[in-house]
Amino acid sequence: MDRCSIRPYAMPDHDGVNAVARAAFAQYGNDYDDWPSFIEGIGRMAELSGSGELFVGDCGGRIIGAVVHLPPGAPRSPMFPDDWSVIRMLVVTPEARGHGIGRRLVAACVHAAQDAGAPCIGLHTSPVMAAALRLYLALGFQRDCDLPPIRSVPYGRYVLPATGYRAALDRLGE
Repeated sequence: MDRCSIRPYAMPDHDGVNAVARAAFAQYGNDYDDWPSFIEGIGRMAELSGSGELFVGDCGGRIIGAVVHLPPGAPRSPMFPDDWSVIRMLVVTPEARGHGIGRRLVAACVHAAQDAGAPCIGLHTSPVMAAALRLYLALGFQRDCDLPPIRSVPYGRYVLPATGYRAALDRLGE
């Protein structure tokens, strides 16, 4: 994974980003009700580039991960205040996990939130996404409320205040 970089999304990445999202979520096929409809939506991740900053993990020209940063003021779910930054859909292909790509993608979002002057970063995740949840908690994100289940899977909202950005980046080696 030496030649891997984190960079902004470009239109030629469209199919690769969508394929990574489907591959990353495939392990949850037995957790969500109406899986075919759910994975179809997940497989349109590249569309999020229209409302936020989509970052990709590029390894030798192959997309192996992606994440979206929604800056303050960008369209978002009403569960997040308008002045927050939001992290959406951190995905890494199963074969690329454990090499720090997810951490580097999250670092790109923290830097973007910091640059945008966001008072905090919010995200939503589920206990079924154990690896991502461990990462977020280790970076200082705190669960601040339960959310309604998504297709029978429990979710919570997590928040990292701006006062925690530097510590999170330090933990990420940035």
